[in-house]
Amino acid sequence: MGIRFICEKCGNELEVPEASIGKKAKCPACASVMRIPDLQPERSQQAEELPRQNEPQRQEFPHPRTAQTGRPLASNPLGLDDRVLATLAHASGIIGMLTVGILGFLGPLVIYLMCQETSKFVASQAKEALNFQISLLLLSVAVMLLSLLTCGFAIPLILVVPVMQLVFGIIAPIQVWSGKKYLYPLTIRIIK
Repeated sequence: MGIRFICEKCGNELEVPEASIGKKAKCPACASVMRIPDLQPERSQQAEELPRQNEPQRQEFPHPRTAQTGRPLASNPLGLDDRVLATLAHASGIIGMLTVGILGFLGPLVIYLMCQETSKFVASQAKEALNFQISLLLLSVAVMLLSLLTCGFAIPLILVVPVMQLVFGIIAPIQVWSGKKYLYPLTIRIIK
């Protein structure tokens, strides 16, 4: 049976084995290190009275898993589920580019519509990814028109869009997975 407790820094609900009481753990959502509390006061008093003879010298960090009991706590939307959805919103641009071509905005749009009421973090990151994908779509159209107007001299500029998609499509999911908000450079923020 595990112990459930709330991260002191981000408010994420964690679950660890009962044997981890008193040890240090790292929160998977915010990476803060905290001591695992004993939720039963009589047990914690007994533990303080008894000397810890068998405790190892080196502190090991157990890997707490996020309790999948429903929506994350309202005080902080940076639960593991929110980070996964926000990362997927940013990564769906590359996925969309590789599968459906210029329709890479569909992934962030679906995630934004799905999570705009439940999580501010996911909604803001999906909106940022959606604005970036729309900006890339507009840039693609502008490059194609420029290529037509210059009789093909601007065709090499077509490579700018996939390079931007690839570079920022890798940077953004990594940043969001670590729990940080990401703002794309050179983006027209149409959806506010």
